[in-house]
Amino acid sequence: MSPFYPTLVSTRMVDTVNFYEDYFGFEPVVEQEGYILMRRRGNPEVCIAVFDSKHHCVSNVVPNVQGVIVNIIEEDVKGKYDDLYMEGLEIYKDLGSDINGNDHFIVYDPNGIMVNIHAPMTLA
Repeated sequence: MSPFYPTLVSTRMVDTVNFYEDYFGFEPVVEQEGYILMRRRGNPEVCIAVFDSKHHCVSNVVPNVQGVIVNIIEEDVKGKYDDLYMEGLEIYKDLGSDINGNDHFIVYDPNGIMVNIHAPMTLA
């Protein structure tokens, strides 16, 4: 299990789970009423979880997330960009380079959370 992963609180739980499954290869590994933990196929250390905003554990939390960007690494950033563009996803930032010269682009998930898709980085 990944030692760190984001947990999103969503008013659109099914759409959110489908988004990360369909477009980024995550699959449910824990499914409980109002909560799903997903792992990325081929990379089980990468996880994301989703709570339904009505779940008793988070029902007092405001579901609108602000100031969060989910980053997903893709080997073929241009290919992923082309796929998501053709799917009609709302793109915040078109394919280009970030300040470190890495290819990336940004889309919105069903909750309006920015998802930054970028090439693998080499850390010095």
